Amino acid sequence: MPYASSDQQRPLSEQGLHEVDQVIAPIVNELIDLDAVWVSPYLRTQQTWNRIVSQYSLTNVAITRQAITHNLITPSGKVKDVLSQLEEARYKRILLVTHQPLIGSLLDTLCGFDCNRHFMGTANLAAIRLDDELPLSSGLGELLWLRRPA
Repeated sequence: MPYASSDQQRPLSEQGLHEVDQVIAPIVNELIDLDAVWVSPYLRTQQTWNRIVSQYSLTNVAITRQAITHNLITPSGKVKDVLSQLEEARYKRILLVTHQPLIGSLLDTLCGFDCNRHFMGTANLAAIRLDDELPLSSGLGELLWLRRPA
């Protein structure tokens, strides 16, 4: 595991980059239709998004210019704060490039699962379908799929 003076500055390892490729390659075409991308300010999430953009030739896709570094989606982020911001933004299709434990808790909350049911490890990717109902709350989502590196 790479070391850094703080969690915010910990880079992705070569294994982490390889895992990103394994998970993204089969679904990269779905990324073209995104309305937004929110990326945590932490180094490894920035590296993950940059890898996706460069490795899969998304540089000409409008979404790459709209990626937002979002301070709410760090490991210590709060599910209720993220839900509030998602409601306000009203995106139809959004990618969050973020961390555990926030993303696992968000997935469990949106889909109405027991707390800590899903651990989202390095390069895990989930698709959740939500109705257009607002406010977002527990159980409104349907987990369509969850991909993990081999």
